[in-house]
Amino acid sequence: MSTTQAPAGIDRQDVFALVRDALATVLERDAASITAETTLAELDADSLALVEVAEIVEEQLAERTGRRLHIPDADLERFRTVGEAADYSAAQLGATAWTR
Repeated sequence: MSTTQAPAGIDRQDVFALVRDALATVLERDAASITAETTLAELDADSLALVEVAEIVEEQLAERTGRRLHIPDADLERFRTVGEAADYSAAQLGATAWTR
């Protein structure tokens, strides 16, 4: 896996781990069972859970990068997989050039 550092010094894998761990916490799942390809439907993640996950991710990324990130509720509805959510969050930080 090749990664490119975001301007804030965080890479895609770091962002994925934050999203995965937030989902695991909110949905009471084993983080090890969540992959980038896991669908949010498979996790039974409803809109309220996704808002809570987004708040956790926003807060943790702000703490780690010093940059404020906001994930609009309307954008949450577009994510199909955990990887899509992580990619979106990373892109908001400027980490767009990487491969899985």
